[in-house]
Amino acid sequence: MTAHRPFRFGVLAGAFPDLAAFRRLVRRAEETGYSSLLVPDHLDHRWGPLVSLALAAGWTSRLTLGTLMLAADLRRPAVLFKELATLDQAAPGRLEIGLGAGWLAADFERAGVPMDPPATRIARLEETVHIVRELWDKGACSVTGAIGQPRPAPARWVMGGGGRRMLRTAVRHADIVSLTAQLSSARKDVPLGANASAERFDTRVRWIREDAGDRLAELELQCLLTAAAVVRDSRDHAERVLAPAFGLPPAEVLDSPVVLAGEVPEICDRLRARRERFGISYWVVPAARAEEFEPVVARLSGT
Repeated sequence: MTAHRPFRFGVLAGAFPDLAAFRRLVRRAEETGYSSLLVPDHLDHRWGPLVSLALAAGWTSRLTLGTLMLAADLRRPAVLFKELATLDQAAPGRLEIGLGAGWLAADFERAGVPMDPPATRIARLEETVHIVRELWDKGACSVTGAIGQPRPAPARWVMGGGGRRMLRTAVRHADIVSLTAQLSSARKDVPLGANASAERFDTRVRWIREDAGDRLAELELQCLLTAAAVVRDSRDHAERVLAPAFGLPPAEVLDSPVVLAGEVPEICDRLRARRERFGISYWVVPAARAEEFEPVVARLSGT
């Protein structure tokens, strides 16, 4: 991990009215220079991640396809491997597999699965990662006796979070570490407040550097933009929209790594500064903002 790793950008898929709308997003993302299409894993109005990515594989030839993040507690490891390895047959070597412990209480309620404390969920996540990666890399699992077929191509693995335990797990197992604000409330309607501040991200990056050891140079840091907008007056936008939503003063919310607002040159300057400060080079844009961020992608990708 260095401050000069080249920029790349992903699109996080949202909800779509029909297949045609999803196809347009996928094809445009590939055509306009985005590096990846990522699909979340929530039991709400959004589409299922693995079938969505299988569809996207048929419409693309270069775009990396991934999840951000699959909730490990909602899937058995050997079954998850089978689905992912089958997906790889449609997009060989293009998978970026994000695995997480699950954080949203509503997903567990809708699935009828108890939501255990974070430490328990993270321990099970580590077990899932161990089994899936052993099947992926070795073709068999010594723990369960599962068979790693069909044989997949190498993939990139993504894990992350906002707390030290989850980030330590990510550093041990992932190629890409995704930094977020800590979501301990298990709800979407609670302002992130100081958890989203630049100072808290300084701490998270320090933890990664301390825990990574010899792996530090191998890691790519990713950040999902919770709020992103190309606007003429970033200060006004922060005062009217962002500060109330995040529970932070306008200047602080504009400095948060999960927020990106301003005109295109201002946004590019902010991203360069954040790469220097945090080492984050891989930025994920919500699908609703993907088109307006295309000039940013064109200016910064690969630089």
